[in-house]
Amino acid sequence: MKKLVMIIAMTLFVGNTFAAHGPAGCGLGSYLFAGKEGLVFNVLAATVNGTGMQTFAMSTGTLGCEDAQQAKVSGPVFIQNNREKLANDIARGQGETLQAYLKLIGADTADRKVLQQNFATLFAADNDAESIHGQIIELI
Repeated sequence: MKKLVMIIAMTLFVGNTFAAHGPAGCGLGSYLFAGKEGLVFNVLAATVNGTGMQTFAMSTGTLGCEDAQQAKVSGPVFIQNNREKLANDIARGQGETLQAYLKLIGADTADRKVLQQNFATLFAADNDAESIHGQIIELI
C-alpha cells in the first residue's frame, strides 16, 4: 500500500513539475502560498487548487490563469498535433478534424474537394506542419 501511495504521489509531483505556474499550477492555492517554496507549500497550494478553485480560475482567467484565456492555436500547431487525423479527413474530403482546422484558419466555407485532390502533395513524407499549412492556404 505504501508503494502505491508513493507511486501516485511521485506521478502527480513529476507531472506537475513542468507546469508553467510551478508544481501546484495556477489558482487560489498558488496565490495564497505565493513566494513560499518547498514540498509542504506545494502540496497545500495543490490541495486548495484541487477543491475546484483551479477550475474556476482557469474558466474565468483569474488567479494567475490569465494566460489560459489568451491561449491560441495556430494552423501549423494544429496540424502538428493532429496530423494523422487531419490527413485522414482530407483524404476523405470531410470530418471533424478538417472542419475544426478550417474553422481555426477562418476558411469554414473552403472547397474540401480541392484539398482532397491535392492530398498526396500536401502530405508528402518530407512536408512539415508549416509547409502543409502554407500549401493549404494557397489552395483555398
